[in-house]
Amino acid sequence: MNKIILALILLSSSIYSFGQQKEEINLLQADSTWGKEIIQVPFWFAPEINFNGHEDIRFAKGWGDINSAGFWTYVFAWDIDLKTQPTTVFFEDNLKLYFDGLMEVVNEDTLITIPKTKAALIVKEQKDMIPTFAGTIETYDAFTTKKMITLNVTIESYYCKKTKIFIPLFRFSPKDYNHKSWEMLNQVALRANLCNNKLNDFK
Repeated sequence: MNKIILALILLSSSIYSFGQQKEEINLLQADSTWGKEIIQVPFWFAPEINFNGHEDIRFAKGWGDINSAGFWTYVFAWDIDLKTQPTTVFFEDNLKLYFDGLMEVVNEDTLITIPKTKAALIVKEQKDMIPTFAGTIETYDAFTTKKMITLNVTIESYYCKKTKIFIPLFRFSPKDYNHKSWEMLNQVALRANLCNNKLNDFK
C-alpha cells in the first residue's frame, strides 16, 4: 500500500505534500490502520472532471496485496463544490474519466492499449433523504495485476445545508457485498463535524 501511495505522490504535482495544509483537509474518519492521501481537484490525471476542491482517500491495509482481504478496498470522498444533486449518469461518467485517466498515467507498458473503464450504477435506496447508489466498475488494474478488475461500489450522496454542496462518499472492493471487506469499508464515514459541526446538517 505504501508503494502505491508513493507512486501517486511522485506522479502528481497536485497531490499535497505532507504538512499543515494537508492536515487541515480531513473529510473522512477512519482508524489508524487505513492509509490516507489527499488529492487536489481538478485531478491531474483526469482534468475533464471539471470541479474545484479535494478528494480524501483511505486505503485498507493490504490494498496492493492480491492475497489480502483489503486488496483494492478503499474509500474516498469528494468535496468539489458540487451544487447539483448527482445522478447515476453523473457518477458513471465521472468514474469512467477518473479510472481511465489514473490507469493511463500509472501504466508503464507502452505497448498495450488500456481498455476503457465501464461503469454501471443504480439507485439502491434513499435513507434519511440520502440517496445511495450501487453497482460495478470494470477497469484495468495498472497497479498490481495488469489485468481487468471488477470493483463493487457503493456511493452515498450527502447534502451539506451550510455550504449548499453535495459530498459524495465512495466505497470500493472487488469482494462481494457480504464479504468482511465491506464491514471494514462501512466503518469509514464522513467526519461527524464536517458540515456545521452537526450530523443532522447532512441531508
